[in-house]
Amino acid sequence: MSIPENIKEALKDQIENAEVPQEVDRRVRQSFLEFHKKKESKPMKKRLVAFSIAAAILIPTSVFASLGGTSYFFKESANINGLVNEGTKRALSEGLSVPMNEKITDHGLTVQFSEVYVENSKVLVHYKITGEDGKLVPYEFDTRGLNVLYDGKKNGKQVENPTYQENGLDGFSVLSFIGTGKKDKLPFTLTDAAGNVINTGIAEKDQPEGVLAFVTSGAKLPESIRLNVNIDRIGATKGSWKAQFTIDQSKAKQASEKAH
Repeated sequence: MSIPENIKEALKDQIENAEVPQEVDRRVRQSFLEFHKKKESKPMKKRLVAFSIAAAILIPTSVFASLGGTSYFFKESANINGLVNEGTKRALSEGLSVPMNEKITDHGLTVQFSEVYVENSKVLVHYKITGEDGKLVPYEFDTRGLNVLYDGKKNGKQVENPTYQENGLDGFSVLSFIGTGKKDKLPFTLTDAAGNVINTGIAEKDQPEGVLAFVTSGAKLPESIRLNVNIDRIGATKGSWKAQFTIDQSKAKQASEKAH
């Protein structure tokens, strides 16, 4: 077993600068000393490998990111509901996401899907919405005509979705940034080869850039899955952004093995 030089350097830099909880540090050091006492007759190469494995327990997220390149999923904002966990980061650090280059454009706005990560029961998709200048569209809403309860702004900047009161209904409604014409429809769904909607939980932050997360209750995803997009409004702009894309699952088995 050999460790590539770039990994050695990344581990060295990050571990030397990492703040390790005292109890964790004590346990790792104790385990290392006990290993030496029990295995003193073993070749030095094996002892070094064992220490590398012990040290790997302490690898910070930044090491995963440096080893895995520039995957969007390493961003803090990408960790929706804790779905980008340590196992997922470990798989991502080994390049087990797949680039996408799918775009839908209407009214000068482009919805782009740039990266997908798949495990047996989980799909993460990085998306962003840009204008004609290639920059992210503003996070803005048109609340005209609505009985707004909370505008979602802090110090004049939009930070959350606005909420509003609908006539004749109790409670409140949340104004979506990425909208569909029907309240019982979602802008993003997964379907199988026959077009049947796959039963998953869905999470996304409903902003100009983020992650779409689809998770089954534990059931394995079908061999062929497609991302269905059905958007008729982005912020204050009405239009039609509809398409279907096949999700690449070529690395799903490897990712699942690394993540668990």
